[in-house]
Amino acid sequence: MVTSSSGRPRIGVTSRFRPAIDSHSIHRGYIDQVVRAGALPIVIPALDPEFCEEFLETVDGLLLTGGEDIDPAYCSGSARQPDYTYHPRRDAFELRLARLALDYGLPVLGICRGSQILWSVTGNPLIPHIPDVNDGQVLHRTSLTETSRHVVSLAPAGRVADAYREAKVEVTSYHHQGLGEQLPGGLRWRVTAQAEDCLTEAFEREDADGPWAVGVLWHPELPADDDRTDPLISAFVSAVGAS
Repeated sequence: MVTSSSGRPRIGVTSRFRPAIDSHSIHRGYIDQVVRAGALPIVIPALDPEFCEEFLETVDGLLLTGGEDIDPAYCSGSARQPDYTYHPRRDAFELRLARLALDYGLPVLGICRGSQILWSVTGNPLIPHIPDVNDGQVLHRTSLTETSRHVVSLAPAGRVADAYREAKVEVTSYHHQGLGEQLPGGLRWRVTAQAEDCLTEAFEREDADGPWAVGVLWHPELPADDDRTDPLISAFVSAVGAS
């Protein structure tokens, strides 16, 4: 394990590039949660895929963060949605990063877009626009700029349920792409949380004895001004430290 001098495990945390301000950036909630859970965050900028191996050599676990929609060319084959932003360079980089992390057996947590990266890189499609399929039963985002809150039901005996120790939790949500039906072949995922519209909200490796790998569509790092450590992020950091 590549620990820091303090003995903290190193967590690679992906960031986004924001052309409007010509800057690589990351929401403070991800950083704060990783630090509170006892790890050292190493911010990974979205570069060319050729850098992925070198980044992963410096970390003990990988946290794939939220952000822009994944370009449909990588995940659904549908047309781009109007009013949404895309970053194909980030898509290519993170898909490669996630594939290598899974192949290497690194503990991985995907949050919102990060879970969609995990779902896509293992050969599964995304739902391009959730309101087109759930008739508004659950608001997974209130608007283009506003999060929503809704309840998810957790499957028993899974890593997510073990972390929260509840059958249901209320989560902060901010996405409009969803997870399509899992296809045969490749790494298999077990669905471990669903919203009230029956759409998948969390999944983890089907082989429970395999490396720690979980994706959640909600945002456990929010709200950023809450000084509590999210139980799932804490469980992820503990798994990294034990690997």
